[in-house]
Amino acid sequence: MPFLRFAPFPRRFVLAATALSFLAACSDDSKQAQAPAAPPPSVTVAKVASQDVRQSETFVGQIAAVDQVDLVARVSGFLENKAVPDGSFVKKDDLLFTIEKAEYEAQLTKAKADLASAKADAALKAADEKRDKDLLEKGHVSEAAYEATLAQKQQAEASVEAAQSGLQQAELNLSYTDISAPFPGQIGKSTYSVGELVGPSTNALAKLIRLAPVYVNFSVSEAQYLNAVKTHDISPADLSPEEAPSISLVLPNGDNYGEKGKIVYIDNEIDTATGTISFRGEFENKDVRLLAGTYVTVLLEAPNTETALVVPQAAIQRDQQGAFALAITADKKVEQKYVELGQQIGTNFVVTKGLEEGVEVITEGLQKVRPGVEVEPVLASQPAEQS
Repeated sequence: MPFLRFAPFPRRFVLAATALSFLAACSDDSKQAQAPAAPPPSVTVAKVASQDVRQSETFVGQIAAVDQVDLVARVSGFLENKAVPDGSFVKKDDLLFTIEKAEYEAQLTKAKADLASAKADAALKAADEKRDKDLLEKGHVSEAAYEATLAQKQQAEASVEAAQSGLQQAELNLSYTDISAPFPGQIGKSTYSVGELVGPSTNALAKLIRLAPVYVNFSVSEAQYLNAVKTHDISPADLSPEEAPSISLVLPNGDNYGEKGKIVYIDNEIDTATGTISFRGEFENKDVRLLAGTYVTVLLEAPNTETALVVPQAAIQRDQQGAFALAITADKKVEQKYVELGQQIGTNFVVTKGLEEGVEVITEGLQKVRPGVEVEPVLASQPAEQS
C-alpha cells in the first residue's frame, strides 16, 4: 500500500501563525499588567481603652440560714394537734404543735393546792411563834420551847417557797405543751403524726428555718486573704456598714443574683487543716430565692474603683503560649501580641500586660488574616466594608 504524503504548509502561512500567537500572548500579558492588585482585607477593630473597674475575686460559697432550730418537745405526751401544714410560712409566736394537756393541767391544779396548804400551815406556825415569843418574854415557856416553835415556823415558810417553785414548774410544763415559732420562717416536714408519743428523748418534731436574711459562708486562702487586705482594704476592722466591701452571687444555674450583700464576719484565725480563713456575707434575700444549703459563686468586690485597661472578649485568642490579641501597627499590618488578663467585666477583659491604651485590636475578621499581612481596619462603631 503506498504511503500518503502531505504537502508542507507554505512558509508564509507558518510565519503568519507564529505572529498571531505572539500578538495574543502580548495581549494577555498586557491585560494582566493592567489588572489592579486585590485590596487588603477589611477587619473590624476596637481600641484598648482605660476604664474605671472594681477589682474582684470569686469563691465557692454555701447559703446558710441566719436562724434555724429543731423543734423539740420539752415534755412527754401524745401529740394532740399539728396547727399548721408542713412547709407553711409562719410568724413569730404562731402555734405549731400541741401536746396533750390533761396530765399537766392536773399537775398544775395539784401544785396550786399544795401552795395553798403550805401557806395555811405557815400562817399557823407564824401564830404559834408569836404566842410562844410572848410567853417567853413573860417567863411562862422555856427558851428551848420557843426555839422549837420558831424552827417550825421557818420550816413552814420554806415549804411555801417549795410549793411556789412547784407551781411555777407545773405552769412551765403546761406551757411546754404548746410549741410556738420562736422566729418567723418556714416549717419543714413533720416527723410525727397526731397521736404519737413525743418527748425530750424523741426526735425533733420539725425544723424551722428563717428565710430572710441569709448568710453565705465561704473560705479564702491565706494568700488570697493577704491580697484582699492589700488590694481591697478588707480586714475585720472594715465591717461597719459603710466600709464593708460588697459581694455578689452567681446562682447554680448561671444567673447573677440581683441583690448586693455585705461581709459581716471574718474569722480570727487560719484553719490549719485547710490553710483558709472563714468569711461570712449577708443578703436580705427579699425574693426568698436563696435557700439554705445552696452552693453559689461568691464575687467579692473591692470597695473602691481603679483605672485599668480593658479589651473586648472577642479580640482574645489562645494558643499553647497563652492568651493573645491581633493588633494593628502604624502601617496597618497585623501583629500578634501576647497578653496577661485580669478579671472579666461584662464582655471585656482587664489587660494587665501586653497592650497599651489606644492600640487597635481585631474583633471581627480574624479568620481572614495572619500576623504580618496588611489589612484595612474599621472601628467597631463604623460599618465594615464588605469584602
